[in-house]
Order: sequence, then C-alpha cells, then structure tokens
Amino acid sequence: MTMVLLLGYPNSTMLSNVMGIKQFQTQLPMVARNIKAMGGHYLVTNRNEPVMVAISFEDYQSVEDILLEMNSPALQKDVADGRREYLQGKTTKLSDFLAGTV
Repeated sequence: MTMVLLLGYPNSTMLSNVMGIKQFQTQLPMVARNIKAMGGHYLVTNRNEPVMVAISFEDYQSVEDILLEMNSPALQKDVADGRREYLQGKTTKLSDFLAGTV
C-alpha cells in the first residue's frame, strides 16, 4: 500500500511516498524514473519501521556536502564559541544587527 506523506515542500510536484520494502523492490524502476522526473523522495519501511530513503543523486550529493561541512573542525569550533558567548550573554538584537548599529 502506498500512502502520500505531506512534508510541506514548497514544490508541489515533489513526491513524498511511503512504501514497504517488498513493494519498493518490485517498483524500483518506476520509483527511479519518478524521482528523476519530479524530484522528491520515497521512505521505505520494513514491518512499518523506516529503513531507508530513496532520493535523487543530486539531493544525496547536497546532503553529503552538508554533513561534511558539519564535521568540519573549524565549524564545530565556531559553533562552540557561539554557544559559549550566548551563555555569557554576549548577544546582539536582530533589529540592531539589521540596522547596522552593531
């Protein structure tokens, strides 16, 4: 059984389908064509438990780039420094920042 899972993507043509692993195996060529043509993803379940997501290769590359950036020691240091400054009360109001008064 295929059911549509609405995730609130801005592009209304994106697919957001959930299917069991057996159905996914039999419909893999159709799934690949749909993802290539319209974007989106398929959530694959085994006994009603999520086991994998099928996405386009371009989306996979974007996710991989984000994960690599998140594991950057420099970025991790910047985030830790920002959190420490926040806890110390070293903050700036967004309105001041946008007005350029900081």
